Amino acid sequence: MSTSLTLDSQVVEQAQAYAQATGRSLDELVETMLRANTSPAAVTPTLSPAVQELFGSLKVPDDFDYKESLTEALLERSSK
Repeated sequence: MSTSLTLDSQVVEQAQAYAQATGRSLDELVETMLRANTSPAAVTPTLSPAVQELFGSLKVPDDFDYKESLTEALLERSSK
């Protein structure tokens, strides 16, 4: 099956360079990435044993907004 996609030309150029550098075709690279990102394993990633051991060890308030916290940290960092 052949399909057309509309992609940003700069992204395509970077992908072509990456594919060439890794000895693959752009078609193969795109298909591999799509398979990896749409497989059931991609939807439910397996955590490494080290991460599983840490899972749940950090407690945050129910109303914790990580995006707000990240924004504040980035603004603080950039103002230094």
